[in-house]
Amino acid sequence: MKKLGVFLISLFMTAAVPAQDKGSLSSRLAQKGILNHMDVGVNVGTLGIGIDVAVPVGNYVRLRAGYNYMPRFTIHSDFSIETNNGGSLTRYFDRVKNIDIEKKMTDMGIDPEAEGVQEYVKMANEFRNLEPKDQVTMNLRPSLHQFKFLVDVMPFKNNKHWSFTTGFFAGPSQVGDASNQDGETLLLKAVNTYNDIYVKYCQEGINGNYHEKLDEIFYNNGIVGIPLGYFADGKKAMMVPGKDNTVRAEMSVSKVRPYVGFGYNTHLSRNKKWNLNVDAGVLFLCGKPKVYIDNVYKIDAGPLKGYFNEDGEYQYESGIGINEDGTYYGDIVRPNGEFDYDNPEDPNNPMFIVDEPLQHVDIMRDLDEIPGKVGDMVKTISKFKVYPNLSVTVSYRLY
Repeated sequence: MKKLGVFLISLFMTAAVPAQDKGSLSSRLAQKGILNHMDVGVNVGTLGIGIDVAVPVGNYVRLRAGYNYMPRFTIHSDFSIETNNGGSLTRYFDRVKNIDIEKKMTDMGIDPEAEGVQEYVKMANEFRNLEPKDQVTMNLRPSLHQFKFLVDVMPFKNNKHWSFTTGFFAGPSQVGDASNQDGETLLLKAVNTYNDIYVKYCQEGINGNYHEKLDEIFYNNGIVGIPLGYFADGKKAMMVPGKDNTVRAEMSVSKVRPYVGFGYNTHLSRNKKWNLNVDAGVLFLCGKPKVYIDNVYKIDAGPLKGYFNEDGEYQYESGIGINEDGTYYGDIVRPNGEFDYDNPEDPNNPMFIVDEPLQHVDIMRDLDEIPGKVGDMVKTISKFKVYPNLSVTVSYRLY
């Protein structure tokens, strides 16, 4: 984009030096109305604020080049957080916040100080000291800045006020981003802490066992995150915070955006030094925008499906639940099909595997049936295959 800007500036600087020699190329071009004056303008409109330079090419054509910048502003929007089964995180929190985990385990005959149990107690107590909510507030911010190169055609011989315009705008592909507010860090940490407890219990139980009185606390609700609808194969999409306890998204479009429009031009002063241009038109975004997000789990939320093979080993296929030998399979936890039963203590040979969340998921194209405000946002953005331009330019004629 920098090279494009340098090229446009160089092109228009060729017109910045008035002709001194009547026999020179510049003089001959000026006599034909080519590059015989230069206007420098400042504009404001739906594309932000900008500057541009305009020079004529004959009596019917004008070239314009410039730069537009959209000042940064923030829109706040709340996105829901819930458990995989559609439950409320705060309702879950209200149920467990007054539970004495150590006492509950002791009553069940589990030593809370035992190796492998202490970590559950620590994480559960940490969760109860955090601030769960059922929604996260996101800051949505545009970041649009771009060069432009336009050709104005004034087709009417006796009326130069009206013009028709074509050309292009070009700039970085990322035109907006979203991230959680700073004050939401404890909320998102609570989500991650809950999910850490959930995954640990699904993988290991407590000392290899699952306890009915602890199931509701540790796994019955499934993973927690921001529900985002479904993938094409019917599996549920759930976004969780990153390891830094944040959630983010970014919107991108084509780097080059063709433009068509029309304009009205008039003089503001008798000596024609000051001029006013009003432009209206559309930028073509070359398809609907892309909205990328990270840390999206692809969840099979159906009932547990599996079978026991000839050797009596359970073969997991899909779903969530407890098999006949009491082993639990979670929505992002699955058995390691290549587990070596002769070396169960080998850390490189885990019985369970935790799925890695998907990165760079385009929610505009990859997901359907997106619920709530996220879905409303996607529906709105999907309509922006073109972007309207309505701008006013005040220019000054240098010579």
